Amino acid sequence: FYTNLALWVGGFVLVAIYKAEVDREGLDGLTVTSTHAFLGRWLLFALMGQIQAIICCVGDLALGVQCVSPPAFVFAGMMSSLVYVLVIYALAVALKHVGKALAVLLVVLQIPGASGLYPIQMQPTFFRALNPWLPFTYGIGAMREAVAGFYGTTFARDLLVLLLFAVPALLLGIVARRRLLNVNALFDRKMAETDLLVTERDNEKSTDPMALFLEALAGSSEHRDEF
Repeated sequence: FYTNLALWVGGFVLVAIYKAEVDREGLDGLTVTSTHAFLGRWLLFALMGQIQAIICCVGDLALGVQCVSPPAFVFAGMMSSLVYVLVIYALAVALKHVGKALAVLLVVLQIPGASGLYPIQMQPTFFRALNPWLPFTYGIGAMREAVAGFYGTTFARDLLVLLLFAVPALLLGIVARRRLLNVNALFDRKMAETDLLVTERDNEKSTDPMALFLEALAGSSEHRDEF
């Protein structure tokens, strides 16, 4: 549980300290779409996350953690980090500060809900219902197999289910983000006016027809105040 927690927090710190948006300065003549920007920046985060996972899992083994299969343990950590970083990055890049807050909320829910500290059967009904929908459930499950011994195909099943969490993360980061570009730009401008948080300015605009229509209306001096 604490290894998975470390991987999640490590991914969150990566997204917090590195700039999530791609700076297009110096890329004149190159077509960089929102999909290119998302996947390119995620590759950087994923690489850093893999380094974190190796250090963390090998560190566990060096500290004397008993493990039936050390390679499987390290591999489970690397796969977990890959998914965790993608989920956190997708939330942060699509929903900005709200997404980062959701990433914190997720880790809070996973502490009791992922059967990490206590068996899930001992938890309240709410967390028992939430258990199958949490990434930690399958990251912890795969690591337990590597530590305590393999039972059937549980190890492979847990890793496959864990990878399924990448699908909604990719949809959020690639599809939903394009439709939220103008909303996020407005949110960033308002946040910057408070001087409380550092915000990112993205020069990419949404090509969604409804977003362009609303932007055109908002450009009218008669409608700007109402918007």
